[in-house]
Amino acid sequence: MTMQVSITARKTIIQGLKLAAGTILAVALSKSLGILSPYATGTIALITLLSSKWETVRLTLYRLLTYFVTVAVSWVVYRLVPLPIVAFGLIMAVLYWLYNAWHLLSTLAVNGVICSHFMTYQDFSPDMILHEFLIVLIGVLSALLINQFYTKRTTERALRGWMAKSDQELVAILERIANHLDEEPAKAFHVTAYEESLTKAYALARDFEENTFSKHTNYYVQYFKMRLAQCHILKSMLWELRRMPMNPKQSKVVTNYIRYLSRYILETNAPLAQQKELEKLMRQMKDEPLPATRQEFESRAYLMHILLDLEEFVACKQHYIDGLSEKQKAAYWRS
Repeated sequence: MTMQVSITARKTIIQGLKLAAGTILAVALSKSLGILSPYATGTIALITLLSSKWETVRLTLYRLLTYFVTVAVSWVVYRLVPLPIVAFGLIMAVLYWLYNAWHLLSTLAVNGVICSHFMTYQDFSPDMILHEFLIVLIGVLSALLINQFYTKRTTERALRGWMAKSDQELVAILERIANHLDEEPAKAFHVTAYEESLTKAYALARDFEENTFSKHTNYYVQYFKMRLAQCHILKSMLWELRRMPMNPKQSKVVTNYIRYLSRYILETNAPLAQQKELEKLMRQMKDEPLPATRQEFESRAYLMHILLDLEEFVACKQHYIDGLSEKQKAAYWRS
């Protein structure tokens, strides 16, 4: 857990410094150009900097384009209702309807700042329109520049550490499941902590993907999504184990397979051999003599469900491997 707290704290500090740098840059540029509301550019930079690097690029384009829509709507509404306070409210309503329909609500706050200036000065001259456009331009470009700074190496190092950790923890969980089938009665356990750890790592992977312009950076997202899917399968297996009345003699075969499977957990392993071994095991189970008692029948039924879970568990890994491009394998499987 220390690794995640460390990277989160570091990212929080860096984000705060980026907000400071972006707003200072925007206000300083505005003052040097004689902008009437220099701190408005800082506000726009602040709002834009709260987005990821990719989102900042998209928002920069959208905010510049919607600026002209805002000017047009503001001018029309103000001509119809020449009461600044009322006009401002009506303009916000119209802009909301438009940008909601266009899925551009993320631009509304910045356009609200611009509209407030037009209502304050009640001036729609070409000079004023250019002046307000510069406010938007300086704000978004300052954010765009500052948001290029991202702790890529630190974040990627943390992600690699989480991958190694998740592999180790998964091996330990499979070993505990195997022990559960060996012992009677067995101690119950949960994978809640493992799931929480994977969820945080997945969030970090999403952040890495959204803030990196490099190719194939969705590799980490795909990996942790696969591990989360496997974790959900493990929860199903544990539910079945807790309800199995007894450990039938066939449990030993399943136990041996789980221990065999745990040796091939690494991210780069394509589980083709493990799939074939599991198919062989399931054929063997079908050839076993019929259960003699109700308790044994129920236990064998739960054991078969566990085998089906293992089949899904292995298929999940194979699906992940199949979904990777050759370029991703070359980039991330160098070792």
